[in-house]
Amino acid sequence: MIIYYWYDLMGDPDEEIDAIKKQLSHFDVDLKFKFRKSGVPMLDKKFDVLFFDWGGMSIGNSLMESFCREILFHAQEHPSKIYIMTSSFTEQAMKDMMIQYRNELKDTSNVFLNIKSAAPYLKELIEVEFDKLRSGKT
Repeated sequence: MIIYYWYDLMGDPDEEIDAIKKQLSHFDVDLKFKFRKSGVPMLDKKFDVLFFDWGGMSIGNSLMESFCREILFHAQEHPSKIYIMTSSFTEQAMKDMMIQYRNELKDTSNVFLNIKSAAPYLKELIEVEFDKLRSGKT
């Protein structure tokens, strides 16, 4: 499983990934997979799960809205991928984009507004991945 963390350039991404893992552990989700990190748009990369946090970097510009819109339409084209917002600021921006584009979006069930809502689905996905690894079906 390929996991990406797409982040703004504020803060330490390794510390933020540790915080994501800690938050997931409260829901009995143990991410033993390595995170790949990117501070630039990376929807063209191969991934299964994308954690997204653009936080305070959007103040004074429209990057957050643009990236949220890109994620929503990318999610439409790639329903087997999971997109998870990791901050309340990013969650609110994504909610706004979901409302703005509600007539153009068919299904947003693979876009999670926060870690808590994604945890059950992510836990199941991890179990399936580990079953594949144990059985040699990768």
